[in-house]
Order: sequence, then C-alpha cells, then structure tokens
Amino acid sequence: MAIIVRELYARSPTGTSTLTINLGAATTFLAWGIVSVIDSLSDFDRDNAVVMDIPLVNLVYQPRRLYGGDHFGPGALVDGHGDIRNVFPGAVWRFGHSVTFRLRAFHSDDLACLGYCIVMTDL
Repeated sequence: MAIIVRELYARSPTGTSTLTINLGAATTFLAWGIVSVIDSLSDFDRDNAVVMDIPLVNLVYQPRRLYGGDHFGPGALVDGHGDIRNVFPGAVWRFGHSVTFRLRAFHSDDLACLGYCIVMTDL
C-alpha cells in the first residue's frame, strides 16, 4: 500500500490553491482532504469560509455537493457538475490515475488556511 500526503496553503491574493496528484498508473484509490489550520488574520465573520474539496478525478468534474449562497456558485447544472465555484466531494473512492484537490479561503484578505491532501492506493 502507498500513502501520499501533500500540503496546501490558501491565503491572499487569490485565496485558492490546487494540487493534482498523478498516481502514475490507473488504480483504485481513496483520497480525502482535511483542513488542519484556519487563521483569522482580522475579523472571522460572515464573509469568511474555508473549503477543501476534490473537483476533479481523472480530469473529470465530480458531482457537486453544495451550491448557492454568498460563497458558492449557482445551482444550475452545466455538464452535470454545475459552476466551478460549487463545493465538490471532500473524499472519493475511485479507480483512476489522478486526483485534484482544492483549498479555498473565502475573503482571504483576513483569513489563511492550511490543509492536507491524502491518497491511499495499492500501488
């Protein structure tokens, strides 16, 4: 069994970080992301949010999990996944060769966050 662990850090100016882990060959894997630190640099209030999700597996968008409101995209579906601003799964069990993680700090002028991307495979 192989375990891959990588860090993602999100802060100004974009508030978004992504990481694609290429497994080198198609295999069954379990992947999940976890937020380990949320640092309020000013006022932690209504305009702040943190999301760690997995928008892509094998370069294919995953089904959305949350949408709408002040932070996420609209609910209308486009190609089955909806707006890129929507929230995608935080964990997946799939067969494939790559997985893309995304960490977002909303209103990143006063918020920073750190997370971990973890993949377990039988390679």
